[in-house]
Amino acid sequence: MLVSSQKNQFEDLLKKLSANLSITRSQHEAAVESYKAVGKYLSSESSPLSQYEPYVQPQGSFIIGTTIQSIEEDGDIDLDVVCEFKRKKTTWTQYHLKNAVGDHLKAHGTYEKLLDEEGRRCWTLKYREEGLKNQRYHMDILPAIVTDGYSYILENSFKNLMDEDYDKLQLSITDKEKNNYYVSTFPEEWLQSNPYGYAKWFMKKALLVGIGFKNLYSLNESVKPTPDYQEERLPLQRVVQLLKRHRDIYFSKEQNDDVRKQKPISCIITTLAARAYRGEAHLIDAMWGVINRMRGEIEFKYVLEYGKEVEWISNPVNASENFADRWNDKDSYRKDNFYRWLDQLSIDLDDAENKTGLKNISESLSSSFGRKPVEAAFGQMADHMRDLTNSGNNNIDRNNGLVGLATAGLTSINPIKKHDFYGKTEEE
Repeated sequence: MLVSSQKNQFEDLLKKLSANLSITRSQHEAAVESYKAVGKYLSSESSPLSQYEPYVQPQGSFIIGTTIQSIEEDGDIDLDVVCEFKRKKTTWTQYHLKNAVGDHLKAHGTYEKLLDEEGRRCWTLKYREEGLKNQRYHMDILPAIVTDGYSYILENSFKNLMDEDYDKLQLSITDKEKNNYYVSTFPEEWLQSNPYGYAKWFMKKALLVGIGFKNLYSLNESVKPTPDYQEERLPLQRVVQLLKRHRDIYFSKEQNDDVRKQKPISCIITTLAARAYRGEAHLIDAMWGVINRMRGEIEFKYVLEYGKEVEWISNPVNASENFADRWNDKDSYRKDNFYRWLDQLSIDLDDAENKTGLKNISESLSSSFGRKPVEAAFGQMADHMRDLTNSGNNNIDRNNGLVGLATAGLTSINPIKKHDFYGKTEEE
């Protein structure tokens, strides 16, 4: 078990690791600029879609602050956006709406080159090949119909995160695997989705940390459908980032392609983590609390289709939707992958905590979270320690071999003497 000084340093290390997993300000700004440009193009006066008032804004991890870097040096960052329409032609089905968006994107020289094959629900623009290194991403554009006054409803809803008015925020989206894709002209009969209700639910969970968290108010102000770039994060946001990164690294080592492709999906990790979170202010406590409680947040429900009880991870803003529905597919690895990943996560975090010596801790964390962000985190810690040494505030715990600020009650801590340019202390 970590003593207080060790826990504080491990806490600081995890925070810095999380920060290095986050997208940078330049990546954030490039993404915002790109989706705003798409929105401007789709809604311009010359656009055949302008009469339906399309509006593009982000959804998913981008607005809840849990987006992470790709584990590949030239990999993509995921950016999910919704293209909201206030109205459509009365004769349009999902098919017509989706293809109206796709056709207009194809009519743009640049977007035509970036456009990937049509997806089940979205059109995808791949900026990875055109963008600068570390600013490569793919933008999934989801066409949707919104209710009258939706932007006003959304803005007011986000002003009060404690109000559980999630139903007001539903969207009618396109899904070409639905039976009525080519038939129904009534949006209320289309697949219903609620990305902004989910975002609001998640942030309510994240804010369980309470008013004692020093960055609470600045973060609270940034919780909105189109968020500003944020460097600071709440503990739950950091936990989700670390969990997703560990998943990516763990399954990148899997040799079987079929197994690797069925790694736990982000919405399951995010949902279970949020449900398991109890407002812990310290990141290490939040990590262990979530890891130890995630299993208990999985329900079991009898499903007639399978004739038995199955794992059920409900969408918190749509209880009838089971995020784990594909765990029961024939020859699926998804359920086993989730449980063995969660077991390994616990093993790896415990291993890192119990290592002695910075090199051993670094090696343990690098194996679990990737060498580059771990080395960056250690480098930032070293810079901080150097600054403290130069200011005379750095101390060493001789019993535990840790360097850090003196902690009240520890009598075995001595200040580290300042060094001059040649490495000599001031008294030499």
